[in-house]
Amino acid sequence: MMEGEPDEDPPCPGCSCNLQCPYIRCVECVPMTELCLHCFAKGFEYNEHKNDHRYTVIKNDFKLFDQGWTAADEVRLLRAVADCGVGNWIDIANQMQTRSKQQCEHHYLKCYINNRGPVLPVLEDPWITVHPSPVVFKLSDDPPRPAVGSTQQTEMSGYMAARGDFTMEYNNYAELDIRDIDFSEMDDDLEKDLKYAVVQIYQNCLRERQRRKRIIRKYGLLHLQRLSVINRKYEHTIKAWLDSLRVFMRLLPPIEYDKYIEGLHYEQELKNEIKQLQEFREAGITRLRLGRMFHRLKLRREEEKTKRRALSDVLSNIQDQTACQQWLQRQAALESVGKGMPISLPSAPRKCAPPLDIIGMPGYEKLNAREREMCALVRLVPQSFYEFKTLLVNECKKQGHLKLAQARTMIKIDVNKTRKIYDFLISDGYINKDPLLAPIKNTVAKL
Repeated sequence: MMEGEPDEDPPCPGCSCNLQCPYIRCVECVPMTELCLHCFAKGFEYNEHKNDHRYTVIKNDFKLFDQGWTAADEVRLLRAVADCGVGNWIDIANQMQTRSKQQCEHHYLKCYINNRGPVLPVLEDPWITVHPSPVVFKLSDDPPRPAVGSTQQTEMSGYMAARGDFTMEYNNYAELDIRDIDFSEMDDDLEKDLKYAVVQIYQNCLRERQRRKRIIRKYGLLHLQRLSVINRKYEHTIKAWLDSLRVFMRLLPPIEYDKYIEGLHYEQELKNEIKQLQEFREAGITRLRLGRMFHRLKLRREEEKTKRRALSDVLSNIQDQTACQQWLQRQAALESVGKGMPISLPSAPRKCAPPLDIIGMPGYEKLNAREREMCALVRLVPQSFYEFKTLLVNECKKQGHLKLAQARTMIKIDVNKTRKIYDFLISDGYINKDPLLAPIKNTVAKL
């Protein structure tokens, strides 16, 4: 054993148990921090060690000297020799439990006594350039821990707080492409290049996973519900712009982006205040204390407008008995709701459009008084009514009669307006819908 090296595995600072392979070693902490897998999975933090530090997995399952002897076996053999003494191979084998006394003696003499080579073999660098790091929720002391399968976990993209990771990674099945790759001496150059390319693609996938997690961590995108609460302060300023502005997050660091959003929010607040001051000035108000009174009076005026609008609804519906009855039922339901009584509101009556002012419009002189009144009620241009009338009358003369369905196929306007025009022409005798009767206007003309 080397001087200064401990005789046994160091304890885990989280649970105080002896570390057994595999275990986790932090690569950022000085002095180094080593955790067992159980404490690492819980996100244990100790002194300067944080659960978002880069780490490596310590495993002693690789060979050092002889085939079949792992690094863990070498450590147990050296500790047994240190405890029992060189030459006591029976006790050494009993402490090893996996090797016979002949195997322990032969291996020890071969590798540690008669070996004239380097103290330790030169191994390939096992480090991977990309080390996935957990996504930590920085806005609170304790990361959110949603229940498995809950709505919150779904909103957080399957985030697991204990592991500091997600259930589904970016390109989650990328490992399937490299699991069967095996480099052998029989591979030609083309096969080696192809395998190297596949491994390079997998490393690029790891880098992309790390980049996405870094963005989530830096911009605080883990907890969408908390983000929505934070964005509520922009309700009356830039809320409509937030979705469009998110595309610029990749161009700015998180702090700079927050400053940019706060600057837009403050700018919009100033514009709203300036607009309010301009409204006060237009109303002749020069003092802020009078502005509050103006605001109360403005609200009162809005209430009066609502009452007047209700009165106009009554006057517009009073001529139609059905519409008036529906309006009265709706008002009674609204009063009941105001008293706390649950009741379903009847549908609001459809308002009738006011008559159209057709004086001076094209074709006004071609119509008589009744036809002009008809155009105003139907809200139709006189020239269009004259053309529709001529078209329907000529078709009725050809066939001797005209049905409503035929009129609707000939006039491509609102079906209700077509029905009113059709009924008007029948009532005035221009057309008829019974093939046995001739149009009254034509009969009178012949007489």
